[in-house]
Amino acid sequence: MIEDIKLNQFTLANVIERRIHFTNTNTIYDKTDFKYTNEGELLAYNEMLTDVKEMKESEFVNKYLDIMSKLSIQFENEAFTDEKEIEKMSGYNNGIVNILKCINPIYEYDLED
Repeated sequence: MIEDIKLNQFTLANVIERRIHFTNTNTIYDKTDFKYTNEGELLAYNEMLTDVKEMKESEFVNKYLDIMSKLSIQFENEAFTDEKEIEKMSGYNNGIVNILKCINPIYEYDLED
């Protein structure tokens, strides 16, 4: 871990890496109950970890807000029918929200309402 770095050197990539580590190693809950949710979160975190290293903030935020908007429409239209797929895509969406709200807490809320 990177506990010894100064906080002014702590990056969004570090936050994402810690989310990945926590999701993979936590013992707070039974992982089998959240297998597909965790799978979706890890998918989001790994994609975001790559993007955060290459994109400007506006590009990153716009990309993931667009993904969340598309997911919202798919959920509303019941595009996901398999329970495992629903859980995975919910986890994917939640992973995106977890990271975007580190950039700006407003992203925790549905701005479409």
